[in-house]
Amino acid sequence: MKYFERELLIRKAKLHDADKVHEVLRQAFNGLEGRGYSIQAIETAIVDSNEIRRRMRLGGHVLVAELCNEIIGTVTGLEEHKSMHVCSLAVDPKYQNYGVAHKLMNCLERIAHDKGCYKLFLCTAWAMKEAIRLYESLGYVKEGCLHKHFYGEDFMIFSKSIKEAVMDNMQEVRK
Repeated sequence: MKYFERELLIRKAKLHDADKVHEVLRQAFNGLEGRGYSIQAIETAIVDSNEIRRRMRLGGHVLVAELCNEIIGTVTGLEEHKSMHVCSLAVDPKYQNYGVAHKLMNCLERIAHDKGCYKLFLCTAWAMKEAIRLYESLGYVKEGCLHKHFYGEDFMIFSKSIKEAVMDNMQEVRK
């Protein structure tokens, strides 16, 4: 990450970014078949451009990570009952393991704090080992499991309180 950290920009997505956001989702999720992730689950995770634009129009917080004017990552947060539902986190495989997802999540956590949310939460499949390690490294804790929830797959629920998110972000700024 160090070699492009200064050039990485996290910003709110614009409507005209929807096609590129969809492409990042496609790149990130296409390789998951055969790793315990069903074809239906993969197809559902690759949100189409129209749905991305709909989320933006309805007030969803769609963020993109941009490097040299190229969108390389995305995350969406949807406010639900004073909580922030984290969905559609993806980073182009060429840029994974450089801290892009970490920065996207930190920005979404700040937005959740500013919106007065009490916590952030997300669901992920048990097969998403890398994602689970990321969430745990960010301080998310497993709250439970939704059995046979997502096309017959078990979904794990993770959450992080806003108080913890603010403290983590303050430590990140000091580094």
